[in-house]
Amino acid sequence: MCRQRSSPDPVVPPTSPSSMHLPCLTHRMKTSLYQVVVIANDFQIPFHDERALSLFKLFLRRERPDWLILNGDFQDFWEISSDLTPRSGQEFKREIETGQKILRSFRRSLPRARITWIEGNHEFRMRKYLIQNARELYGLPGVSVPDIFDLKRLKIEYAACHELATINKFTDNFIRVGDLYVGHWDRVSKHGAYAAKVLVEEKGVSLLQGYTHRFGAHARTTVDGRVLLGIENSSMCSRRQSYVSRPNWQLP
Repeated sequence: MCRQRSSPDPVVPPTSPSSMHLPCLTHRMKTSLYQVVVIANDFQIPFHDERALSLFKLFLRRERPDWLILNGDFQDFWEISSDLTPRSGQEFKREIETGQKILRSFRRSLPRARITWIEGNHEFRMRKYLIQNARELYGLPGVSVPDIFDLKRLKIEYAACHELATINKFTDNFIRVGDLYVGHWDRVSKHGAYAAKVLVEEKGVSLLQGYTHRFGAHARTTVDGRVLLGIENSSMCSRRQSYVSRPNWQLP
């Protein structure tokens, strides 16, 4: 969770990557110069951690942030992944229904908040699947992530990958929150904070990374005195997955 200044030139100070353990902020004044921004990623529904999700919903109702950012891989889309053979389609239907239900619960808890969903590599599977298997349907109304999840009615923004992203390769996808770049960057490492370190060195900005499923932080002071911070933001998915045993992942 972070605070974004409401002035025309917003500033986001370094923040804790684990929003669940911060003190209650509900008593902040309405005239505060800052907005409270909550960032969560890698729910990978339907393989999300149920207990973590329940706590997260309680947290949202208590803190009432101004902006909720779902930083990629909110859905898993495992049945349309090239790594798996699609089954009957019933599992995929239930996955979508579960995601729709959770999004509606977020909106009920935050009726006036800004909500942004950043496309991650798992959501990218939808685009890739359509182009490879049903090219004629690609781009038609009703078959995109925003349409399937009724994001317009829920007033949820969808930050898609740029138009030149190839169908075979997910690319960095991010938005700016003050001086912090929040994204599902195409960079991962088996060690915590290593991906954040590489990204800070490559991009030269402070950033928050989803994707890695683990927590890590890296700081660098540049020769001109700027302090850059890179954070890997843990994940909201279950530790028990069919494709990995006892992974080095962390919940927020």
